[in-house]
Amino acid sequence: MLNKKFTKYYKKIILSKIKQKGFTYVLGKIIKRLINFKILVIYPIVFILCLIIKIIKPVFFIRFGNLRSVKIGPSVMITEMSLCEQENDIQPNKEKTFNIYYKGNDPHVCNKQLLKMWERILRVHPITQYFYNIMNLFSFGKDHTIEPKKFGRDIHGLLEKTPVHLTFTKKEIIQAKKELLNIGIGEKDKYVLIINRGNRYMAKTFPNLDNTYNDFRNCNINDFVPMSEKLTRKGYTVLRVGHMTSDLIETNNQKIIDYDRRGFRTDLLDIYLGANCRYIVGTDTGYMHVPGYLFRKPTVHVNFSQFEHLLPWLSSWLFIFKKYWLKDQKRFMHVGEILKSGAGRFNFYKDYKKNGIELINNTPEEITEVVDEMEKRIIGTWEDSEEDNELQKRFWSHFKSSDYSGIVKGKIGRQFLKDNRDLF
Repeated sequence: MLNKKFTKYYKKIILSKIKQKGFTYVLGKIIKRLINFKILVIYPIVFILCLIIKIIKPVFFIRFGNLRSVKIGPSVMITEMSLCEQENDIQPNKEKTFNIYYKGNDPHVCNKQLLKMWERILRVHPITQYFYNIMNLFSFGKDHTIEPKKFGRDIHGLLEKTPVHLTFTKKEIIQAKKELLNIGIGEKDKYVLIINRGNRYMAKTFPNLDNTYNDFRNCNINDFVPMSEKLTRKGYTVLRVGHMTSDLIETNNQKIIDYDRRGFRTDLLDIYLGANCRYIVGTDTGYMHVPGYLFRKPTVHVNFSQFEHLLPWLSSWLFIFKKYWLKDQKRFMHVGEILKSGAGRFNFYKDYKKNGIELINNTPEEITEVVDEMEKRIIGTWEDSEEDNELQKRFWSHFKSSDYSGIVKGKIGRQFLKDNRDLF
């Protein structure tokens, strides 16, 4: 009856803590938790209620969800995909169930505007956390927790055929436009967003956690500058988005705005910019899902690190990725090698190091080329040749065995694909 995945997970954590801190320390922590009011009073009551909820399921189906508001990537990706799956009968239809959420396990909220918008369309109550936690203890609890099939990955191709769920109030639109005017952007001005991943936000927000394990996803924002300069000559304003950004943009171009560093960033504007930008150019970091997932905007993913995690689900999404360099053999890994070895799913820097793999960032020239392609696609002057289609087909054929990809509609940048055809 107990959820085997749950017990295995916590057994691993307890054994790891005993090894690090000692048995006495861990025993003390367990006793302290057991005498906690929540453990002694609330959870036993919730435990009984969960059993009742299971019994009444045929008559009244109740499900519990976690908005994961501590980090913007999961909060967007998992919640949005859960709604898409409900509306397309991949999950139990929301019209036939009583769904209720809580904001997350941590008091920190990454973006209060996003949480406010979820609360407008979903039932949200803090008591849900206890039910969600208890349900995850049991094997039957899976039916009563709201989780997308692949941690938010759109393997069924639902984003392109499901309407956008979040909208702004008139008051929010007026306020956002006022904030944009303070930056120097009017209603008719076109703007593109850029973002890179760094460590500063996580280090400042969670100083007691080691967040260096996925530093392999980082890159320098100044590799985006030549492309940004070119966009400003076409009449765009380029906004560098992100909260507590790690590095400074080195440019004197007044149309390239480091929006957080210059004091313009607000939670409202973060979401409004994602909904109204021309497109976004960025790395595999959580904010990319605000324009892409929430509002189905065109995206240009560059320096994509975890190769098998590519997100190929909207036809308006373009990608180029970091190449995998084998240090001892002094060569790049073939696409098939990356997928077969499991290296395309590595989540920790130590795994790349252990396997002698160095991730090579995209060059400023490669970034400029793929953004040029996006520009031509958006204005309608781009044409795919037979060779282009064949190269795309050959590249994506390697992903047929992957349960991460699903329906492929996005594309790898043309020039990047041609320059690296020997890898696939």
